[in-house]
Amino acid sequence: MGRKIEKYQITGPLQRQGLPGGAETIVLVEDCIRRMTASVRRGQADEIGRSFGEETDPEVRPLGWWVLVCGEPLDDESLSARDAARDRLLEEVRASGLVLAENIWVWDEAGTAQLVISTVPSLQRAERLASHLRGKGLTIRIRREKF
Repeated sequence: MGRKIEKYQITGPLQRQGLPGGAETIVLVEDCIRRMTASVRRGQADEIGRSFGEETDPEVRPLGWWVLVCGEPLDDESLSARDAARDRLLEEVRASGLVLAENIWVWDEAGTAQLVISTVPSLQRAERLASHLRGKGLTIRIRREKF
């Protein structure tokens, strides 16, 4: 009895034109590993937060502080230009060694690409994290969490 083999379509920043056979699968596996690693790290961070008495349930905890990495201004007229700007920012974040479980994009009045790196409970922790990330060469902003 043969095994069913599923083929996955790679889209967005993972889509690579002209990759040799099997390379698309490698890219897909690498991305899955990055997401799983980020998920494990997030679970560990929640556990550490609870040890300090922080509430990690998003339904219960108060609003915190976003630590955002900032990219270039976005072109309101061109969806492909916006996607390209977001992809460049995401590549910059990955090149700095950061792995995110999910990409949460925040827009400002100036139309700048901003990616949430973390949400922390206090401004002091946000400032410490921002300082560390600036040391990696990233442009960082701190904003109050909004929904």
